[in-house]
Amino acid sequence: MNYFLAAQTEVGLKKNCNQDSVILKRAKFRGSEVCLGVICDGMGGLSCGEFASKSIVEAVSDWFLHHYSGYKNVWDENQMRTDFTNILSSENEGLLHYGKEHGIYLGTTITAVLLVENKFFVCHVGDTRLYKISEAGMIQLTNDHTVIAREMAEGRLSLKDARTDPRRNVLLQCIGATKDVTPDIFCGEVKSGDILLLCSDGFRHEISEKEVLKALKGCDNLKFNDRLRALIDLNLKRREQDNISVALIKVR
Repeated sequence: MNYFLAAQTEVGLKKNCNQDSVILKRAKFRGSEVCLGVICDGMGGLSCGEFASKSIVEAVSDWFLHHYSGYKNVWDENQMRTDFTNILSSENEGLLHYGKEHGIYLGTTITAVLLVENKFFVCHVGDTRLYKISEAGMIQLTNDHTVIAREMAEGRLSLKDARTDPRRNVLLQCIGATKDVTPDIFCGEVKSGDILLLCSDGFRHEISEKEVLKALKGCDNLKFNDRLRALIDLNLKRREQDNISVALIKVR
């Protein structure tokens, strides 16, 4: 299997800088093509959020280039779990220290996916998301670490009310802003034609999953970047204020 990649990002209508960070990487490893996708949504005053999100994507990118490439086997779930847990723990400690030392608040979410043949490995903290688009439709694979997601899961808040709840951006955990970080780590499988879509929360507030699915399902590979840009433009037309980022990996 191999992969087609596309990504778009936009500062949005309100912020002066883009605090989202995105990377997509492909490499040949022991005869197999592997692919890494990471999206982080930073938070904090001035450039602090940008610094936080960038530090995480750089740490994961370094792992991919210098540590994963040294694995004896192309798929080692136990080692990947250990490595990602250690990366996030180290980065969390570093950002917490940096924030205290400079008297600032900063933090970042992360959603990372590693694809190897027909398998994928996911590490997730916060409210960036990973979706899977297949013949069956579009499903959300990650769970938001937010107050409203918890309230909905426990039956105290409806989906309709959640859309306008003032707590919709309140995170239960994020890297650099909470003492302890417990990432969701899980694995799954894909087949040819499937799409894995990563996005920041700014991408999904003003458009529906139905609109995303209509734009991307069955799309020609060479048109993916145009379709992602059109979805971002639709968000802007509907006055989305946050940074907007989206990336996709199509299995082929």
